[in-house]
Amino acid sequence: MKKKPVVICPVCRSQAYLEEVLTAQSNQNVIYACPSCQFMLRNIYTSKG
Repeated sequence: MKKKPVVICPVCRSQAYLEEVLTAQSNQNVIYACPSCQFMLRNIYTSKG
């Protein structure tokens, strides 16, 4: 049984599954959006650039 990764919001500390809060764009940018407090973090650094 695989466990889904959980992400914790840095602002409100609510937890959500990774696939619910991260969006990968075609230009290699990653966006985090908290479903609870609507905090958004754009252009997250990844190993791809």
